[in-house]
Amino acid sequence: MDVELNRKNLVIYFEKYDKEVLRIGLYPNTNIYGLVVTLKFVNRSDEVVEQGHIKSTGIKLLESLVNRVIEHGKRYILLSCLDSARVSTHVLILSSEKEDVSREAEVMCSIVENVSNNSIYCGIENSGNAIKILKECIDRHLHENPFKWLLNTFQKKFNSNNMENDLPLEHPLSFEWGYPSVEPSKYEYLSKIFEDGIINLGLVYSTNIVAKLKADHIAKHIIIVGATGSGKSTTASIIAREAAKNGYLVFVIDWHGEYLSLLNNFAGVEYSNPVGGSIPTFLNLRSIVEYEPLAFIEILENALELTPPQVHILEEAMKTLLNRKSMDIYDIDLLIDIIQNTSISARWVAESREALIRKLKVLSSDYLNIKWRNLKEIGVEKGKITIFDLSQIPNTRVKRILASISIKTASLKAQYNEIEKPLLIIVDEAHNVFTKDNPISNLVAEVRKWGMGFVVVTQSPSLLSSVVLRNTNTRIIHTMKSSMDIKVLLGLSILKKEYKKIIPSLRPGEALVLVPELPEPVLVKIGLLSD
Repeated sequence: MDVELNRKNLVIYFEKYDKEVLRIGLYPNTNIYGLVVTLKFVNRSDEVVEQGHIKSTGIKLLESLVNRVIEHGKRYILLSCLDSARVSTHVLILSSEKEDVSREAEVMCSIVENVSNNSIYCGIENSGNAIKILKECIDRHLHENPFKWLLNTFQKKFNSNNMENDLPLEHPLSFEWGYPSVEPSKYEYLSKIFEDGIINLGLVYSTNIVAKLKADHIAKHIIIVGATGSGKSTTASIIAREAAKNGYLVFVIDWHGEYLSLLNNFAGVEYSNPVGGSIPTFLNLRSIVEYEPLAFIEILENALELTPPQVHILEEAMKTLLNRKSMDIYDIDLLIDIIQNTSISARWVAESREALIRKLKVLSSDYLNIKWRNLKEIGVEKGKITIFDLSQIPNTRVKRILASISIKTASLKAQYNEIEKPLLIIVDEAHNVFTKDNPISNLVAEVRKWGMGFVVVTQSPSLLSSVVLRNTNTRIIHTMKSSMDIKVLLGLSILKKEYKKIIPSLRPGEALVLVPELPEPVLVKIGLLSD
C-alpha cells in the first residue's frame, strides 16, 4: 500500500519494506527508511502517576534523547505527533540505512524504559499501522513546523536557569591512566549520585570518590560482564558481601565453584553442594510443584527439549505426584517411577514414555550419584550469603535445571512472603540459565515487586535473553574481547563508539560502571575499601 501526500510541492511516498520498516520516498529522488515508535504512560497499580511525575519524566526522557543525538552524532529526525484527543505520542525514526532504524528503535525503547522506570510503554508499530499514523499526523500538522517546536523545546530546556539537579550532558573524567587525582568537589554531581549508596564497589579513577550502588540499583537488577579473568566474579562477590552487611538475604548460584574462596574471609557464608551432601532450601521441588506445576514442566521442557507428547506424559505424571502425600523436597526419582508405571494405551505413548524417561534419567540419583532424599537442607538467612555450588554436577542441562528450579522457588517464596526480604540472587555464568527460551528469564521483569533483585554475571551477553538485557538497569563492564558481545553492550548501554576501543583495553579489576543516573559510565578500580 502506497500513500501519497501533496502539500506545497512536497510529495512523500510511504510503502511497506518489511513487517516494521517503511521505505519513504521524498520527491524527486530521495529514499530513506523509517520506523514508528509509540509511547504512552502505563497505568501503574503500585504508584500514583501525578502531573509532576509525568513532567519530570518527560524532561529526563527529552534529555536522554538529546544526549543520544549529541554523543553519537545521529542524523535521525524524531517527529513527535501529539494529539490532545490521545494519550500516546508517535515518534518517527529516520535513517538512510534500514538496519539503523531497527537498531535505533530498540535503543530508544531501552532509553524510555530505563528513564521512566517502565512507566512509559514503548512499542514498535507494524508498517501498516505506521503508514496510517504518519498519514494522519503529517496531514494534520504539516501546516505547522514541528521541527521548530522541537528546537524551541530543546532551547528552553537548556537555557533555563531555574532547573534544579540538572546533570551535564557528559562528565569530563579521562580514561587515561596515570593522570593526577582530581578533587571530588569538582565533580559534585558524581559525589551526590554515589553518596547514598550502600554497596561499595571501589574508587572512581582520577578522583577519591567511592562508587556506590543504591538499594534501588539492586531492585532494578545489575549486569556484570567480562571475559574470563577480567574480575567479574570478584565484583559479584563484593556486591554479595556488601549486600549481606546491609541485611539482604544473598543467594549465589555458583557455576564453577569460585565463590567459597572469594568469600573465605566473610563470616556469614552458608555453603551447599549436592555432591557434597547438601542442597539449598530453594532447590525445592515440592514447593514449585504445589504452587506452579506448569512452571516446573516448562523448565524441563526447555532444558531437556521435550516433544509435545513427552510434555503430555509429564503433565499426567505430575498430577499423580501432586496426590502423593509422602512427596519429598526433591523427588525426581519418584516422578520417574510414576512415568515408568504409566499404563500404555497406544504405541506412541510407549515410545514417547521411553524417550522421556531417558531424558529425565540425567536428574536421577543413580546418574548423578546423589541420594537426594538424604541431603541436608541449607536455609537462606538475612545478613548471610548462601552459595549453591553446581561445579561438580557433570551435565550442563542438569545445572540449568537445578539453577532454574532454585530461582523459580525463590521467587515463589518471595511472592508469597515465605522468606524475609530483600533477597538478592547472584547468577554466575548467567548465559547458561537466562536463555531466550527459558521461561525463568521472564522473572527478571517481574520480581522487583516481590522484594527481589538479580545480579546477572556473564562472559557472553549476546547469549542472554533480551528480556534480561532490557531489565538490568545498572551495568558493570569489565574487559571484553568478543566484537559481538561488545556490539551488544554498545547498543544496550547507549555508549559512544569510542568505548569499542576502551572496553578491550581494560585491565583486570577495572570496570566501566553505568548507573541510570549517569549519562555515561565512570571508570572504577573495583575492590574492597580495606584492600
